[in-house]
Amino acid sequence: MDNAFDLDVWVNEARAEPFKFKLAGRVYTLPPAAELDKTILSEVNLTNPSARDIEILLKKGLDVQWKDFDATPAPIGALGELFRQWQRHEGAWTGMRAECYGVRTRGF
Repeated sequence: MDNAFDLDVWVNEARAEPFKFKLAGRVYTLPPAAELDKTILSEVNLTNPSARDIEILLKKGLDVQWKDFDATPAPIGALGELFRQWQRHEGAWTGMRAECYGVRTRGF
């Protein structure tokens, strides 16, 4: 009898809906943040992310869409709102804040 916890089963059952948003008429898709690869943990501070950390998270999430997204003009406040909405879609990530982009996170 194998009593090992099957993390593969958990990953498949825990999958959430991707987060879709529009910018300049184009639809972009971010995966559920919990599905980002664990290697990102060594690149960002999840407890108190900086503006750069948020950019890295968005870049990893957008993957092949990043180049187009990055080339599209958008105010910094819009990036903060995008991050906040992605968090809201996820149910807010523990310890993560979007204040570094000037977004009020009251209620998170």
